[in-house]
Amino acid sequence: MMKKVMITLLCALPLMVHAQDKFEINGKLTNPGSEKLAILSYKNSQGKDKSDTVAVKAGKFMFTGETAFGNRAYLILVPSKKDSVKTRRQADYKDFYLEKGKYTVVAADSIKNAKITGAQAQTDYLAYDSQMGPLSAQYQLLANRYLKARSAKDTAEIKRIQTEGKPLGVKMNAALDAFIFSHPDSYVTLDLVANEKAAVIDPKVFDPYYKSLSKRVLGSFTGQRLAAKYQKAMQLSIGKTLDFTQIDDKGNEFKLSALRGKYVLVDFWASWCAPCRAENPNLLKAYRTLKDKKLEIVGISLDETKAAWLKAVAQDAMPWIQVSDLKGFKNDVAVKFGITAIPQNVLINPEGVIIAKNLRGEDLTQTLSTYIK
Repeated sequence: MMKKVMITLLCALPLMVHAQDKFEINGKLTNPGSEKLAILSYKNSQGKDKSDTVAVKAGKFMFTGETAFGNRAYLILVPSKKDSVKTRRQADYKDFYLEKGKYTVVAADSIKNAKITGAQAQTDYLAYDSQMGPLSAQYQLLANRYLKARSAKDTAEIKRIQTEGKPLGVKMNAALDAFIFSHPDSYVTLDLVANEKAAVIDPKVFDPYYKSLSKRVLGSFTGQRLAAKYQKAMQLSIGKTLDFTQIDDKGNEFKLSALRGKYVLVDFWASWCAPCRAENPNLLKAYRTLKDKKLEIVGISLDETKAAWLKAVAQDAMPWIQVSDLKGFKNDVAVKFGITAIPQNVLINPEGVIIAKNLRGEDLTQTLSTYIK
């Protein structure tokens, strides 16, 4: 009898799990106009992209389905006529956060201006938008002014915009941080940390954000990916020993440990990366000044074509060691250490231990000199 009960309970478990992930969205357009289709783009219960479409009838539509965790979703409104392809490309849409629970969508004739209410993640998103929205609007105005000034080559206006933009940037970062640290158990916060703070994971800067996140949100698909990236990036933290093998620009195998006894600046870059190319003159100056003091530089290119890579090396007159497997961001070394943004670099001492990270700027030579004994 007990065995039958256990089997019954085990069979019921999947249904219970899926039931917890169910959502329902009820929408109403008070002035629907012509026939329309509503499209919902979201993550299903396996974390895969999914799209559902329903007809809007008498101004009403409804979606039901299953999702997992809180994820950013998109509600889109398009004409239902088959000959409205061009209009569909200019679809009316609004993003929101979808998770288990019931949602209500109310609008006149535009989803863009709809009011979407529902589960906790969406409530958090609305709170974030109320704080950041006005600042984002100011930023967009500055961006539009900048585009016009750049087109007109108005250097005076560009300088004014840059001056105005600095305090605005400070305010936006402060608002972002305030939300993150006041909502540690929110899927919205998880996305903000993953998208805004994790481009370069430096423990000194990133750890407070990562460690503020709750176990619940880190258990989501996004949280698991962020945790995996964090673990990879920690291999490049100060105090870790670094080694790798790649093919150099002459086709020979190069092993970093062959440079033991020297200080080595390992630089991740690419020919198409404008900030990387802008930094190369600083690297060249430092190399020429400190190469006799046991400094070596190793450039790891995240290029995909050898011609573009070698052309950039020649143009920027980089005489140091260059390596690449021409896999772009899938470069074996970049993948191993979680490199998803460039430029980045690490400085290792003669024993192969990382002693500094992301050293750059016009004062690079002086900065490196403080580390080289």
